[in-house]
Amino acid sequence: MARKARFVIPGEAMHVLVRGHNHQNIFATEIDYKNYLDWLKLAAKEFDSAVHAYALMPNHAHLLMTPKKEESLARTMQSLGRRYAQYFNQSRASSGTIWQGRFCSSLIDPNYVLRCQRYIELNPVRSGLEIRPEDCQNTSYASHIGGKGDSAAWLTDHPAFWGLGNTPFERQSAWAAYVKEGAPHHEDKAITEHVLRSIPWVSEEFRDRNRKLGMQEWSIKPRGRPKMHDSVPIKN
Repeated sequence: MARKARFVIPGEAMHVLVRGHNHQNIFATEIDYKNYLDWLKLAAKEFDSAVHAYALMPNHAHLLMTPKKEESLARTMQSLGRRYAQYFNQSRASSGTIWQGRFCSSLIDPNYVLRCQRYIELNPVRSGLEIRPEDCQNTSYASHIGGKGDSAAWLTDHPAFWGLGNTPFERQSAWAAYVKEGAPHHEDKAITEHVLRSIPWVSEEFRDRNRKLGMQEWSIKPRGRPKMHDSVPIKN
């Protein structure tokens, strides 16, 4: 069966998830994390993708990106995946695939971008690896609250982030408060389900605006058999 094409709209944000094969760790050392981010930066620049946020976990990675062209996302991730896999195998004297199939990707409604970014940067806390987001060494959170680091030099803030304030300090303070507020469980669950199934996480209004692109076909259907409804008597 042919693989279903990804739903990508150039200029709209995408939530991307890559996982280690059979849940194996793909990051273990500081150089692992550094190399992945360095090659992400290079691939994104080469293939016209803007990177807004990231969270690198031991056996998976979350990215928030906006491809400028329809093919930008796939080419960025393919280049990054090949280069990192080659490094990983060479550094460990191993061979074979390190990735769990294709990367997952979910188109994000512009009005949901900050929610998705919060989800990504809270991933280590939600997983129990860290207590506070500011303690996370391998996420983009520090750069969004004014922390120092290489990430601040190459990440591209999404327009929604710029809407948090008129000055860098206002945006950083607003973001810290927003992340501290946390997200309801149902929101985290929805984001997880949509990215795992590579389904757009968008509002009905967004679907209506993009109906010509076939948005109605990209939605999560209820599991199981359809519910039976009582029949309505036909009046003569």
